[in-house]
Amino acid sequence: CGACMNHCPVYGALGGHAYGWVYPGPMGSVLTPLFLGLDKAKDLPNACTLNGRCQSVCPVGIPLPELLRDLREDQYRLGMMDKRWRWGLKLWAWGARRPSLYHAMARLKARLLARFARKRGYFRHLPTSRGWTDYRDLPAPQGDTFQSLWQKRKRS
Repeated sequence: CGACMNHCPVYGALGGHAYGWVYPGPMGSVLTPLFLGLDKAKDLPNACTLNGRCQSVCPVGIPLPELLRDLREDQYRLGMMDKRWRWGLKLWAWGARRPSLYHAMARLKARLLARFARKRGYFRHLPTSRGWTDYRDLPAPQGDTFQSLWQKRKRS
């Protein structure tokens, strides 16, 4: 019915043509790898933020986030992920288990990206953004993390 597309931040930012086949949006992220093969549509399950909005608005209760997680797990189990991606996930998991380090690194990264991304097209040169930035540019962070903005808001 398309209710999920109206609430998906990824679909809203990218549009339907980014999905590469007849099914766009969250349903496309699940159906395309199942119909064409996970190896031919391996980016789609990873393009989701897993925020759950699609499932909460689905009139028939399709568990899209759970299905996308299953596809991600299949990719990992089958070794279909790039070694750099696997290494990056392990590094992120290590940092996420250390909240103070994680927040410090997030602050540093947000400030660096805000500083260096003032020019349009900068993100195209970052190692993990090639596929997404071929036809669109990503907005630069403003220099503060959500956590720091939230703390400022709570204080005022």
